[in-house]
Amino acid sequence: MIIYCGTNFKVQKVYNALQEKRTSNHNPANLLSCPAIRDGWHNVFMFSPKSSFKVKHVIDFVERSDGGQITRKRQPHLADTNIFNIKEQTYLFAEKALKIKVTAPYFHKTEFQKEATFIGGKFDIGRWFRPIEAEIITWAKSGEVQFNENEPLFYVEFLTDLPVEIKHFVVNPIIEHLASGLVNSPFQNTDNLQGSLESRYQAFENSDYRKGLIEEIKAALVSDES
Repeated sequence: MIIYCGTNFKVQKVYNALQEKRTSNHNPANLLSCPAIRDGWHNVFMFSPKSSFKVKHVIDFVERSDGGQITRKRQPHLADTNIFNIKEQTYLFAEKALKIKVTAPYFHKTEFQKEATFIGGKFDIGRWFRPIEAEIITWAKSGEVQFNENEPLFYVEFLTDLPVEIKHFVVNPIIEHLASGLVNSPFQNTDNLQGSLESRYQAFENSDYRKGLIEEIKAALVSDES
């Protein structure tokens, strides 16, 4: 199944990354040889920063050490925490209905998870086009969070038994505009914005965006990353 992906993060299949750390013994009981584990991980991909940076945060102020963009889109909803967004966004799209599950990188030891974690979610990338926000929740009201190059920031699991093929595209202003229009679509049920994914799906299906979006993404395709 083809997945169109627009991102500045490094993308790699988690199972392949674990294979690189596999011990040299050929014990058939090796966990990476377990069919249940292979099947469970075959469509899980990790998204990692291509450079290291640090974020300092104090309630209403956040600062990124490398000068990259960072925002605060909402106030903390849990006591003694903070929330901020790393500006890099990831766009995923499929031409058929396909749900994804976005999670923190729970099978990797990462520096940033000492102080914070990634806020995930689940939605259908064939029925709604929107960015995956790199939203971070910290375990303290203020402090520093270190993000390291090539350490995964989040996982994406494609909830299908079909093999997944990632095709990369460049996110241009037109694609960003289409995504923004869908996220803020007037077709949504404004009485139930927090409770209804279906209203967002219907907004996409009732709009004229879909055909133009597919054409724009295909025109923006680039060679697969190595």
